[in-house]
Amino acid sequence: MAPRKELDPQIRLRICELHSIGWGPTKIYRQHPEIPLSTIKTTIRRESIRVNNTTRARSGRPRKLTEQQRDHIYDLVQSEPHIRHIDLLTEVDHVVKRRSIQYLLSEMGCRKWKQLNRPEIKPIHAAKRLAWARRYEHYTAEDWARVKWSDEYMVERGIGVRPTWTFLRPRDQLKNHDIHAKPCGKGIKQMFWAAFGEDIRTGLVPLDSDPESAQGGVTAAIILALYRAFLPDLLQEGDIFMHDGASIHRTYIVREGLEEMGIEVMEWPPYSPDLNPIENLWALMKEEIYKLYPELLTAPNTASIRELLTKAAQEAWHSIENRVLVRLSTTMPHRVQAVIEADGWYTKY
Repeated sequence: MAPRKELDPQIRLRICELHSIGWGPTKIYRQHPEIPLSTIKTTIRRESIRVNNTTRARSGRPRKLTEQQRDHIYDLVQSEPHIRHIDLLTEVDHVVKRRSIQYLLSEMGCRKWKQLNRPEIKPIHAAKRLAWARRYEHYTAEDWARVKWSDEYMVERGIGVRPTWTFLRPRDQLKNHDIHAKPCGKGIKQMFWAAFGEDIRTGLVPLDSDPESAQGGVTAAIILALYRAFLPDLLQEGDIFMHDGASIHRTYIVREGLEEMGIEVMEWPPYSPDLNPIENLWALMKEEIYKLYPELLTAPNTASIRELLTKAAQEAWHSIENRVLVRLSTTMPHRVQAVIEADGWYTKY
């Protein structure tokens, strides 16, 4: 919101003249919609205490910043959103303190927000995302209901806990030990795979690495065995299967196996987690894990705790209501349109 401007005395005179001949504030507003209705009402109410409709002297100490300096600060914030408070103070020769700048920005409606984290999208990726969106732009809600979404996800103990809010000030939190105790070091991890559609979902399947593989990770053979076990029950005739473009999914044996099973695979653009609604399910699942098993937050990194983490994740996955699956599936037309409107760049999803 730009700094509020004082009305010119001639405009105030015009408002008061219209009011004197019987015009109400609403009728004046229709004639002059560029002036807020509340301002028109205030102008009429204060006519009797103003001299020649000029602004009365403000009570209290005069402002140290001139109107030009205030406008300059507003323009800087709009043109350089990363500018620091210390830099704004320098722009006005430090005639006020940092707190005054903060009050001024609050008055102007200028608030700093934490910058969003997103995967880096380069022009080539944006072009591929836009081409994908154009391809599926014609898809209806019924078409998207045929798509089954899949993904792998790493669950790490202690990661994904919803922040706790308290009315205690930071110094009182320390005094009362009302803090979120973050475990030191890295927590145990477990990789999972799952898939879902509008009215169906698989179980949450733990993925264990292959110790005989070159890098000791999940191999294409494991992924193919997983697909052979779960996709026949997940997919019906005419359905489309989605998995991302990770290298393990693009191996020859996985592509050949899907072709043998007669499964249509959706082409997927790179760096596009915002287009896969299963990402929303992962976030819900992480929050639910610690509601079901809060002891995981402070548990040691042992084999038994890994088993508990797996159990908690699976229970959390199945606790997500089916209506959430339906709602996420219906967001796809909006996600596609958001990509088109952003020319392939970042979306709100």
